[in-house]
Amino acid sequence: MEFFYSVGNIGELYVPVECRDAVFARARVKVFADRDLRHLNRIFTHIRHEGVAVVQGQWDRIMEVMDYIQRHRQDLVQQLPRDAKSRDRRESRGRSASRALQEALARLMCWADADGILQVEPAPDLPYLLELAGEPTGANEGKPFLLSLTKIQQIQSALAETYPIQALDASLVASENVLAPRSQETIECFQEALQHVRENHSATIVADVGCGSGCLTLLARQELGEQVGVYASDLLPEAVATTKLNLQRLLPNSDTVQIMPPGDLFDPFPSQQFDVILFNAPWVVARVRNRAELAIHDEKQETVKRFFSQVSDFLKPDSTILLGYADASGPKAIGNLEAIIAEAGFEAETLFKRRVATHRSKRKWEQIRVYVLRRV
Repeated sequence: MEFFYSVGNIGELYVPVECRDAVFARARVKVFADRDLRHLNRIFTHIRHEGVAVVQGQWDRIMEVMDYIQRHRQDLVQQLPRDAKSRDRRESRGRSASRALQEALARLMCWADADGILQVEPAPDLPYLLELAGEPTGANEGKPFLLSLTKIQQIQSALAETYPIQALDASLVASENVLAPRSQETIECFQEALQHVRENHSATIVADVGCGSGCLTLLARQELGEQVGVYASDLLPEAVATTKLNLQRLLPNSDTVQIMPPGDLFDPFPSQQFDVILFNAPWVVARVRNRAELAIHDEKQETVKRFFSQVSDFLKPDSTILLGYADASGPKAIGNLEAIIAEAGFEAETLFKRRVATHRSKRKWEQIRVYVLRRV
C-alpha cells in the first residue's frame, strides 16, 4: 500500500489513511499557493473534476476557498441522464449535494512540514498534529504530510472547548474522538479510590490504561504524590496526543509521568509490573461504530475480558486495580462484569459509587462505580 506521494516543489509527502482514497485514486494533485488562492473558480474546477487541491498561504484566503466551494455545492452534483424526470432530478440533486460537498472538501488539503507546522499564515499552534489526526507517532518517517482542511478545522474546534475538573482545580482539553472528561462523578469516584490506595497501600509505580484526555493520569499523580511514577497510554493516537497536551499545560516540567506510544491495552507498556493499574473501562455493551465510541462501547464485554486475561502479568504482589464502570447496560452487564472479575482471581476490596441522572426516557438514573480490586 502507498503511504507517500510526491507533490511538485514540496517533494515527498506522507498521506494519512483518511486522505489516501482522494490522493491515490486519480493522482491529480495540484498545489495552489499565495496568489493562486485568488483564483477561486480555478481551484473549484480542479476539485470538481475530482482533483486534490493542496493550498498554502494566508489562512483567510484559504477560508475563502472553502466558502466558495460550499456556496457552489450544487455545481458539484453530477447530472442525471437527459431523459430522467424533472422530479427525479430535483430529488437526486437534493440527496447528492451534501455528499458531493463532503467529498469535495475532503480533496481540499493543506500540508505540514516534518515538524507538524502547517504551511499557512498565521500557522496555528497545534502540537502533535499528525497524532491528533489519528496517525501513529512517527508514521510520516520525518517527512511533511497532508491533512484535509476539514480535519484541521475539526481538531481546532475540539481543542477550543475546555472541561473544568473540580478534583484537579483545572480545565482539560479533549481532541476529536477522545472521551471528554465531562463526568465529575466518575472523577470523584476515582479520586476517592486513589485516596483509599494512598491511605491503605504503598504505591511507587502506576499505569493508566486507556488514558483518554489524561484526566486520571493527572489525578493519580496528584493524589499519590510527585514521587510516584505514572505511565499512560491509549489505543488512539489522538488520545495519547491529548494527554501530552494536558500534561504540558498543567505539569510542564514533570519527569515522573511517562506517556507511552499508542497501543491496545498493555501493548505499549514496558515489561515491568505496577502497584496500581487504573482502567476506566468502556461501559456500554454495544457494537463500536466509529472511533469516538471505542472508549464507551464494548461489544459482548470483550475489552473487559481481554483486560482481565492480561492484567495479572503487569501487577506486583499486593497490587491494586481501580476499575471504572457504569450500569448503563443494566444489571446483567454488571453481573457479567463481576463474574469476569471473580474468574480472573480478583475481588472488590471496596467500591465507590455515584447515582447520576440520564437523558434516556426508559432509564432516569444510572450508577457509576469504581472498584478497588485485589487478588483473592
